[in-house]
Amino acid sequence: MTSLLAVVFACSAVVCALTAVLAWRRRANTPAAASLAAYTAGIALWCSAGIVVQLSTNLLVQWVSSIFMYTGVHVTVTGLWCLSRSVADRRWRLRRAVAARLLAASALLVGAVITNPWHGLFFTGIEATTYESARSVQVSRFGLGPLFWIHVAYCYLLLSWGVQRLARAWWRARSVFRAQLSHVLLAACLPLLGNIAVLLLAHSEDQGPPVDYTPLFLVLTGLIDARAIFRHGLLRLVPVARSHVVDAIEDAVLVVDPDGRVVDVNPAAVTLLTRTTPTPAPTAPDAPDAPDAPDAPDAPGVLGVLKEVVGLPVAQVLPAQLGALLDGGAVREHVELGAGVHVDARISVLRDARGRALGHVLVLRDVSELITQRELARQAHQRLSEQLELTRALQERLAEEAVRDALTGLHNRRHLMQVLEAAVAHARRSGEPLSVVLLDVDHFKAVNDTHGHHGGDAVLRAVAAQLQEGCRAQDTLARYGGEEFVLLLPATSAPQAVQRAEQLRRRCAQTLLSLPLLPAAVPSSHRGTSSSGTSISVTFSAGIATFPEHGAHADELLAVADQALYAAKAAGRNRVITAP
Repeated sequence: MTSLLAVVFACSAVVCALTAVLAWRRRANTPAAASLAAYTAGIALWCSAGIVVQLSTNLLVQWVSSIFMYTGVHVTVTGLWCLSRSVADRRWRLRRAVAARLLAASALLVGAVITNPWHGLFFTGIEATTYESARSVQVSRFGLGPLFWIHVAYCYLLLSWGVQRLARAWWRARSVFRAQLSHVLLAACLPLLGNIAVLLLAHSEDQGPPVDYTPLFLVLTGLIDARAIFRHGLLRLVPVARSHVVDAIEDAVLVVDPDGRVVDVNPAAVTLLTRTTPTPAPTAPDAPDAPDAPDAPDAPGVLGVLKEVVGLPVAQVLPAQLGALLDGGAVREHVELGAGVHVDARISVLRDARGRALGHVLVLRDVSELITQRELARQAHQRLSEQLELTRALQERLAEEAVRDALTGLHNRRHLMQVLEAAVAHARRSGEPLSVVLLDVDHFKAVNDTHGHHGGDAVLRAVAAQLQEGCRAQDTLARYGGEEFVLLLPATSAPQAVQRAEQLRRRCAQTLLSLPLLPAAVPSSHRGTSSSGTSISVTFSAGIATFPEHGAHADELLAVADQALYAAKAAGRNRVITAP
């Protein structure tokens, strides 16, 4: 039986040692690997010491082996506690202060085992007992002192704490992660229950030496943990802590409780709100009033340090625009927090399983750059639209100037021909008459000789103004060339055209123009006086042609009107004649 137990202990030691090596090699993947390596290494040491205890008959060797065994016990318990902490909480790290305390407690208890012969507080009543079986086995049989029970309480405290954390993590875990924790939880409970049984039976009266069967349970522990590693990816498939995710995202996240106080905030929120919340950190409500001190220009604001935000009322942390949104339910709005700071604010209500409100989650996305880009794009589009409008206006102006006479502002000959051809085509389709009046300013050469070209230009502008004032909206008036003008009268018969032309002739004849005289045109008797100008009236002669009786095409109408104009000139000028 003893040899069989030794073989079992040896197998347990080998399995746990291999698991420790494999876990240690993967410690870079997850912090749980280092804890698992220490845990299984402690089991291997415990089992190895158990082999010596089972095979050796020397009391001194058994005593030394027990020292290594208790060392393995504490390494195992401490490693299991660290493993449970790191598996249950991925953010957990073994701090130096905690490690120092764990090491000190284990060192004191193992030291008590080593120094027991001098104080007898760990084991009492040590005596050698011989058991007769297939061979005589002599072992140390001892009583249990107070330090032993302190050791048991300490180990069970760590184990219970670890199992409790694993159980809570298992309850909160999901899917594949729950399967991982189930393996670790089962592996932690097996040696705990087995050791309880060993403690209850180790010192009962029997026919053989007392045996610590806890390593037998630890064999199963090593196998279960190995399965969790290699089958369920305990060291590869690791859930990411939600707090790490929240801290890493670029959106600002704030959690507000029902009393309106900030209970959680991520660094992105601190960075964003610092730009828009200049309120200084309030003093503690119970602190005495501090004496007045000059303002510190570089003093941090209320959002300067993360711990200063948690616990503060929302009114002291959030701008008024955001605080007002929390009064309602779920909402999503665009809010401008300050000059150039725009956020997309999303507010969700947190509720428990019964539907009771637990607070609000406020997620802020900084869209200032996007808004700035949109504004720049809008301004660029507006400038482009203005440029296009200006270009269009210039094009229209150029197009209009291309068909206008620069001196009189009337349409030019090119535009007249286009309109006349279109009017003739319309008159041909509609059957309406169309009259063309060709006008020529009387004695225009004499005006130029007496008053100069500036005077002639003034006469042309005056005639154009009088003609334009007498035209209808549907009429077309153009400067045909030199001192000649053409008036196009749609839907106007020859008698009607004569009547209109006579009205315009009388209108022009009644207009007096004051024009300066050229020096050569001033009589010798008036030279040297202040009066060197004169007033003249302007008259014109006109010839009229009407479609269709006088011509079927634009050129024919103009030619017939020109003949009538020459007839008016020959008849003495200042008159209107229609073509026969």
